[in-house]
Order: sequence, then structure tokens, then C-alpha cells
Amino acid sequence: MQVGRYEILGIVNEGSSGRVFRAHDPLIGRIVAIKLLSPQFGKGEAYEKFVQEARVVGQLSHPSIVTLHDMGVEETSTTPYLVMEFIEGQALNELLPKGRVPFPKACAWAGDVATALAAVHRKGVIHGDIKPANIFITKEGRVKLGDFGIARVQNNDNRGVLMGTPAYWCPEQIWGKPQDARSDLFSLGVVLYEMVTGKRPFEGKTIEEVREQILSAKPVVPSIANSSLPAALNLILDRCLSKDPARRYADGDALAAELYPLARRKPVNVPARGAAVALSANRC
Repeated sequence: MQVGRYEILGIVNEGSSGRVFRAHDPLIGRIVAIKLLSPQFGKGEAYEKFVQEARVVGQLSHPSIVTLHDMGVEETSTTPYLVMEFIEGQALNELLPKGRVPFPKACAWAGDVATALAAVHRKGVIHGDIKPANIFITKEGRVKLGDFGIARVQNNDNRGVLMGTPAYWCPEQIWGKPQDARSDLFSLGVVLYEMVTGKRPFEGKTIEEVREQILSAKPVVPSIANSSLPAALNLILDRCLSKDPARRYADGDALAAELYPLARRKPVNVPARGAAVALSANRC
């Protein structure tokens, strides 16, 4: 099987946004990842948007972002595809079921994602779908943020429709208000909370329950859920998960600047103080 000039070697993953294949580029002589999108993006106005957004994403360059190499449309099925850097490793959502991530490592990973977001936000690009499945950990333990192209294309073709995974939505996404850099940082805060506590801050049995949690609930203080966490991380997550975007970090660099010092600290087991069981109301 071939897609364009690329020789398909096997399927890597399949989800709602498309199928990902491991492939060989005979021209360059390298292994790549190819993501096939829905055929609906291969025709007419949708295709023009696909090309435009792929060009924007293709200009992003950061060591913590999965590089987009190429794009095209498969001739026989008119299925559009993106050709990306192939990551040897695992997605974060595959690691989380194995247990909590030690907070120094979690802070380092989240800091790297935050600096990547800062770089792309300066170019006017919003990811719109920050979640563990889009964060990859390489065999060397480095973090890579992926699926910029998918989020951009889908969000532009579904204005007014909620995209992504409900547990990682930000309040303004649910309200139908414009999203900006602070929206991505809210979702990153959800991911960081999940890494260090082993639980998502907003959960429910139905999408409606999850939405209500995001809009009104106060998550359990991280250090109550995990007594090894420093108080400083409580404050960082408190700010990330504020319902009001104005109370969050203005950009990813500001968030990373507070995360990286914690990445160099060693966990210390301390008794959790029983008084506070939720993030402060003034932040929420």
C-alpha cells in the first residue's frame, strides 16, 4: 500500500480524527508517520482550508513539537493526509494508566509543552485539543506535542461545534466564546493535574456532568490527592484551572518559568493538611 510516494509499513493508531500509519519516505530515506483524515477535507472549500492550515502548521518549529513534513491528497479516495515526524515512544495517555508521574518529571514535561505553546501562540496558532493522547514521550524521555494540524483543520471546519475530549475542554470552549492562548493553558493544567494526582480534576458519567464540573466545580487540592506534592504546585494548578481566563497565566513562558524550578526538586512525603479540599474559590 502506498500514500503518495510513501510506502505504508503498518498502522500505528486509529481514532476519531483519522488513522496513523508508519511509513517509509523513499525520496529522503526516512521513517515518517502519516495521518489520513476524513475524505470530507479533500474537496472544495474544505480542501482549501486544509491546505491553508497545513501551511501554517508546517512553519512551526520547536524541539517539543512534532514536525509536519508534508501534506497531500490520496488520488483514488481523495483522502487528505499529513506526513509527520515519526516518534519512537508512547503517547502520554498510554503511560498514565500505569500510575502517577513523579512531579519533577511531570513539571518538566508540562514546562516543555508550555514553551512549545508559547512559541506557536506568538504566531497566532491555537492548538485547541491539548490532551494526553496528543502529547508524546520519546524513548529518550523527551516530550513532543502533536496533532496541531488535526486540531486546526477540524476546529476551522466545525465552528460552533465542541471538538476534542470533554475532560480537557476549557470553560470558554463550552460557553462558545473565542479561545486564545490561555485556553490551551487551561487544558495543559488539566493534563498536569492528572499526571501528578492520577485523577482528572473534572470527571462525570456523562458529557453533561463533565461540562458542569468544568464550569462550576472546584477540584481537590493536588497536595490532598498526593501528599508528596509541594504547595507551590497547588498554586500553579489553581491558576491554570481558573474559570476566568484573565486569572490564568498570560502565556506559556510564564507558566514554564514556574514549573521548571519544581522539575529540579525532589519529592518529599509530608502529611496532607486536612482543612482545604478544593482549589481556592477566588481562583475559580
